[in-house]
Amino acid sequence: MVLKKSEYLKIATILLVFVVGVYVSIKIQEPEFSLPILSPSDLNPALVEDSIQSVGMDHFVGEFSLISQDGDTITSGDVQNDIRIVNYFFTTCPGICRDMARNLRKIQTRYLSNNAVKIMSHSAMPEYDSPRVLSDYGRRNQVNSKRWLLLTGEPSLLNDLARTSYFTVLKEGEGWDEHSFIHTENLVLIDHRGRLRGYYDGTSEDQTDLLIDHIKLLLQERNKFFEKSLPL
Repeated sequence: MVLKKSEYLKIATILLVFVVGVYVSIKIQEPEFSLPILSPSDLNPALVEDSIQSVGMDHFVGEFSLISQDGDTITSGDVQNDIRIVNYFFTTCPGICRDMARNLRKIQTRYLSNNAVKIMSHSAMPEYDSPRVLSDYGRRNQVNSKRWLLLTGEPSLLNDLARTSYFTVLKEGEGWDEHSFIHTENLVLIDHRGRLRGYYDGTSEDQTDLLIDHIKLLLQERNKFFEKSLPL
């Protein structure tokens, strides 16, 4: 029996609908990958203040008020809905800071047009790293101050943020004080709710590429969150 052209088209349409239906069904059943929500108890104790090492869920970055390379006051409220990449550095750092700056420039370039992504580099030597010094450093490293904040402020506040919010500096034994930061190469990924979502080696290109991918995941998560928050 020879089928008519219209019958061939009908069969082809049915097969196409079937294939699309199977594909959609599989995609719906696939679990979505999401980044973990980290807490102090998940981290290296050497990075965490003793008093909060046992804290589990519900850890959020604390409030702050710091000064940027432009001399502007930057508070926690200014970035509360943003995806943040946080690190500690100092402008005269001869070692890992150069590699970290190179990789942070890569992140800046990738998300330059997205106002919801902020890089926040905190000075580990705030007595020296004044806004003017930070501004000079920013010019040398192609820092866009709208996307990449170089921050200084009170040493005690910067230390407190590092030890109780971001967990990015090591605790030293003898001689440790609020003016002696031993910063790590960690880049910390913070979501739009102020929660810890990942740690990455800021000197590694592979880890930086992974971080860039994970920022994309958090942006998708952020979009869904605010869509649900819209009034009906």
